[in-house]
Amino acid sequence: MASLLRLATFLTHALFAFAALRGRPQTGWNISEQDVESTLFAELAGTFRGGSAQDHLASLEAELRPMFVVVPRNADGSLPHTVVRYVLHRFFVQKHGWFIRGLEPNATVNQSAQGLQNLQEWVPAYLQRFIELVQEGRGINLRELAIIAATLEDLIHKEAVAHLRQAYDAIDLPISTQLDEAQAHQVLEIWMMIYMLGGRFRIRGKKKVLKAHDIFIRKIKDWDGTQEWVHGIQLDLFPSNSTASLDFNSTARVVEEVGRRYATYNSKACGTLKSGLVSIESKKAGRVRLTEFYKKGLSGGFDFSEKLEYLRILGSLDETDPTQPYVIVPNYVGSRPNCLVTSTFYVTCCRNECEDLLGALEKNIAGEEASLDRILKIVSTLSTSSVIGPRTISSTLQQRLQSVADNHGGSVPLHGRLFAQWMHHTFPRECPYPHGSAKGITPMTPDEWMEESGQTDSKASEEEMMTHINNCSVDEPVGVDARTFQDLSENDLPWDESEELLSTRSDMTTWSDDAASKPRSLGLGALAAASSFGSSVMFMACKYFLARRKSGKIDVIV
Repeated sequence: MASLLRLATFLTHALFAFAALRGRPQTGWNISEQDVESTLFAELAGTFRGGSAQDHLASLEAELRPMFVVVPRNADGSLPHTVVRYVLHRFFVQKHGWFIRGLEPNATVNQSAQGLQNLQEWVPAYLQRFIELVQEGRGINLRELAIIAATLEDLIHKEAVAHLRQAYDAIDLPISTQLDEAQAHQVLEIWMMIYMLGGRFRIRGKKKVLKAHDIFIRKIKDWDGTQEWVHGIQLDLFPSNSTASLDFNSTARVVEEVGRRYATYNSKACGTLKSGLVSIESKKAGRVRLTEFYKKGLSGGFDFSEKLEYLRILGSLDETDPTQPYVIVPNYVGSRPNCLVTSTFYVTCCRNECEDLLGALEKNIAGEEASLDRILKIVSTLSTSSVIGPRTISSTLQQRLQSVADNHGGSVPLHGRLFAQWMHHTFPRECPYPHGSAKGITPMTPDEWMEESGQTDSKASEEEMMTHINNCSVDEPVGVDARTFQDLSENDLPWDESEELLSTRSDMTTWSDDAASKPRSLGLGALAAASSFGSSVMFMACKYFLARRKSGKIDVIV
């Protein structure tokens, strides 16, 4: 044991010295496995240090617990791999409106960290595998789930600060500057531009940057309103210093809070988008004929112009009748074309309104399954912007829910595909239609889809839209009043009997077999951090180090 500690101490000090050379400030954000691991170990250390770090983890545990106790778990109470991703995805969507890359349903991660470079989809799976390896393959408990969530939050915060540093550097402003009111306004505007560009900004020199800024804001709707909102956050954080100078750390607090609240600010635009679709809704609730979708896009006001093939891969199309495709309202509202790529870790999308409905069910049931009667009793009381409760659930919906219960021995699993499909039929404008995993549905940005498909544009041309309109013209009423939904028949919506349970759904995250694409070592920063965080964390570090060394998948330089 003494020789092991001497080895660990030697490695730690040697690597700490080398890590110090690597830790010079950089503009931009190029994350490595070592960055991820050192951030993870900082959070692990918080469980032993006490103070604000431990308080933050305790707060995250409390926020995660209601969902943790109602999802499928292993016999020892831990969460299996796929369920961890599911919980973390929903948690960040509910809390900040962040759709974390690599956590979303149907997202596939099969590249190595080195191959992805600036696209951080590998990070959530990497963190999870790291902890699972240390714990010798068992699932993730609540505390570890909170640690992964905290690590992701920390990495996102570091990225926001890196982009703020970009804003300072772009206009040749030292980060030691105490910003007066005009400077703070300018820096935050430049940062907001970088944020809305997802960090894809490499212009330097104040004159060039301000010229690019002028061009950028002319293309953004309500830029003045956005800046007023950002200034309001600044006043919220520093109410007594509205005209006083801000240092870099204070400005960093502002930009971090902007990232946390942006989805809420964006909700008004999402509501307008949904209303635009509902105004041309077909006789099928929650469905818009593709012809009407394109007509609305051509008339101006809404950019409804995505190619049919792109809508299909997004899961936004109902092609039950291939000759008459429909756009599914909630699937389209929450799809990638309507998201803002504000980070390499996440995109900011319109809120999935079904989350509130499912959350209400989970809170009342406090379990992963329930009887038909109990579900009907709760759901009948729920209201949305288009469905007013209490109401009587139709006989058709009751029969379909009964069939789900019959398939599962009398109880309905809350986290299965069939129940999600039933919720879509019950709230067709709020709950997305759940395509099966075999359908090949993938959350892709327009750029990602064009790269994969070889297409030069994700938007249909005016000629393509008119061709579709002329070929698929059908006399059908549109513009159903949202208040009349209770009187509409549900039997026109597709019902597919295939089931996929969360606990048995295949893990879509894969890693290539080469050692370079897996968690290889503690990393320079991680081992260095471990030395100062106490014996318990150091023990985990040594345990991980020995496990990787034994498997032959660790590189050590001494």
